[in-house]
Formats: sequence, C-alpha cells, structure tokens
Amino acid sequence: MHHLKNIDAYIVRELDDRTLAEIDGHVGGCLACATAISERSSGAERWERRGLLGRLVRVEPATVEAPPEALEEAAAA
Repeated sequence: MHHLKNIDAYIVRELDDRTLAEIDGHVGGCLACATAISERSSGAERWERRGLLGRLVRVEPATVEAPPEALEEAAAA
C-alpha cells in the first residue's frame, strides 16, 4: 500500500469496492499507511474519517453567510 499511486487512487476512491474495503481494513491497523494517506490528503481539501468503517471522505468547507445588515451596507456602498 505504500505506493503513492495506490494512495492517491484510494484517496479519490478510484478503486473497485473490494479493493477499497481491503485497503480500509489495512489502513485501520497500519500507522505508516494511515499517516501517508493523511499527509497526501491534507491539501486544499479537508478529509475526515466517517461512518461505521471510518472511511475517508472529503468535507466541503463551511460557508459563512453575512448577516443581512452587512449585505444592505454593501449594496448601499
């Protein structure tokens, strides 16, 4: 699992379901692979482990809406 190509394919979920499940099981018990995946996936996107199997999923950044007063002030300017 230490090959960057395999790690990248795992991160973007480009592998078949059987392979993903095998890697999920491996990563759950291999600190080196879990660290490699964490480091490779810590780019602009944010990833979290979710669900019963703890699969890595991409988390969209939260958007903060401006209060209505700020929108009115911006429109008046």
